[in-house]
Parts: sequence; structure tokens; C-alpha cells
Amino acid sequence: MRRGLQSIIVVAVMMLWCVDCRAQWYGGWYGYGNWGGWGGYYSGEGSTPYSSAVRAQAELTQARGVAAESYARAAGAAEQARSQYLENQARFVELRRQQKVAIEADKAKREAEAKARAAQRPAPRPHTELYPRLSVDQLDPLTGQIHWPACYLTPEFAADRQIIEAALKEQAEHGPEDRTAKILYDAAYRMGATRSPDLLKLSSQDYAAAHRFLKSLAYEGEHAREALK
Repeated sequence: MRRGLQSIIVVAVMMLWCVDCRAQWYGGWYGYGNWGGWGGYYSGEGSTPYSSAVRAQAELTQARGVAAESYARAAGAAEQARSQYLENQARFVELRRQQKVAIEADKAKREAEAKARAAQRPAPRPHTELYPRLSVDQLDPLTGQIHWPACYLTPEFAADRQIIEAALKEQAEHGPEDRTAKILYDAAYRMGATRSPDLLKLSSQDYAAAHRFLKSLAYEGEHAREALK
């Protein structure tokens, strides 16, 4: 009798245990909260096909609205950036224009000041005033005979001396000409550029006098023209 009662109790406990396990499995798979919230779709709380479609359509509409809002914001930002770029370009062009105007105005001002200073300066003196004509003791304009300083009688000046003497004789006979004036100038310039030992031995005063002699001789053609005026 006791053994039979124990068997009945065991069977009842097993049946209760199975019912509890089944309830836990059903609630854990389909219930809300045990498996991350699947019960909202499958536990019977509005999980019909129609309600799911309505919910999906609503979420799609909401997503489209969010996307449209994002597109609108992006388009607004792009337009604002474009407007700022155009404004910056306009400012840059205007700044360059102002700089060009300022540079041109400054250049015109400096040129006007330079012209004003040049107008105040005295006119340059002609070479015939800076280097007066040789005296008759140095050069006879009627015959073209020239008396050379001793420092220019050395052999290195011999060729140019002959050229100058021939040009002076031609000028005395036929009058001053452009060709004769150029011959005198070129030959005197070459003699002035020649550095002979005898010139280096001269004192500063004698060297300056020899230099003035060649300068006056170089402009003898211009002196002869002025004498005829």
C-alpha cells in the first residue's frame, strides 16, 4: 500500500515538473523580456500580418522622411557653401582691382615727382663748355698743327697721333665735318684708354692736365663748328 502511494506521488511530481518546463520554454521563446523582446511580434500582442505590414509601412515612411530631411540639409549646406565661395571670389577680384589702382596711382605719383625734380635741375652743360678749346699754343686751327704734350710722344701713341694730325689738317683745309669730328673723337678716346709707363710717372696735376688736353682734342670738331656760327 505504501509502495503504491509513493509511485502515485512520483508520477504526480513528474507531471507537474513537465508542465512547469513546458510553460517556461513557451514563455522564454515567445515571451517578452527573456529573449530580447521578440514577444512584441510573436507573443500575440498585435502580431497579425496586417499589423506587421502597417508597422513596416510606418517605419518605411519615417525612414523616407528622415532621408528627405537629411537631403534637404545637405542641399542647403551645399548652397550656402557655393554662395560663400562666390562672395569670396567677388571680394578677391575687388581686392585685386583696388591693389592695381593703388599701384598705378603710386607709379604715376613717383613719375610726376621725378619729372618735377628733373625740371628743377639745370640743363647739362655741353661738352664744349666742360672742355674748352685748345689754345693756339697747343693747336693752330688755321693750319691744324698740334703741339703734343711730352707724355703722348711715346711710341704706343704714334698711330693715333698720325690719325689725329691728318684729320686736323683736313679740317683746316676743308672745314669741320661729321666724319672728321668722329675721327678726332675716336682717336683721342683710344689714347685716353692707353696706360703708358710715362703717364703713370706723372704727378696728379700733370696727369689731370694731360687728361683735359685729350678731352678738348676729342671735341675739336664741335669747337670748330661753333667757331663758324
